[in-house]
Amino acid sequence: MTLEGIVTAYLGFRWLHALQTLCLGAFLLIASAASASEEGSITLILADERLELPLSAGHSDWTGSHGFAKVSILTRPNDVETWQQFQSLRLAFDLLRNGAQMAEMSLLRRTVDAGFERWYGRTDSSGLIVTLQDRAFDDDLLRVSGSFTGLLGQSTDFGQTIDLSAPMPVSGTFAVTLRPIR
Repeated sequence: MTLEGIVTAYLGFRWLHALQTLCLGAFLLIASAASASEEGSITLILADERLELPLSAGHSDWTGSHGFAKVSILTRPNDVETWQQFQSLRLAFDLLRNGAQMAEMSLLRRTVDAGFERWYGRTDSSGLIVTLQDRAFDDDLLRVSGSFTGLLGQSTDFGQTIDLSAPMPVSGTFAVTLRPIR
């Protein structure tokens, strides 16, 4: 083998090694980005009914800063049986350094005649309270968990006025990982 052939083989080996290193780095970056995704669930107790609802990642998010953020968590059932009686739940609140404030909840349920009932709750009108257990920011991801309790009432104007003459007690827990609003 000539000197030129040895140099060419050596440079080819270095190029191949560099390409392998680059591919491995890209794989690790993609894998860590894929594992850092939106996920979570809400456990919901309505009167005597208990539901475990998965996060609807494309519709849940947060906006603001680490000191003050607005959080919006949307869940939808992923099985047909639950879907036939329950459509969606939205829990939203302001996340401050020392806790959660101004909680809001909306719930869409099916009735026996295949219609819909819209239930709403807010801190100022039905005593809906969110208590934080944990919160952490990891780059742009927000991990937050806690519990909620209060009353829901029906509304015909999307929660502007809430009729609490026949309230439905609501409570539950949540543990979610959210991306910022896109």
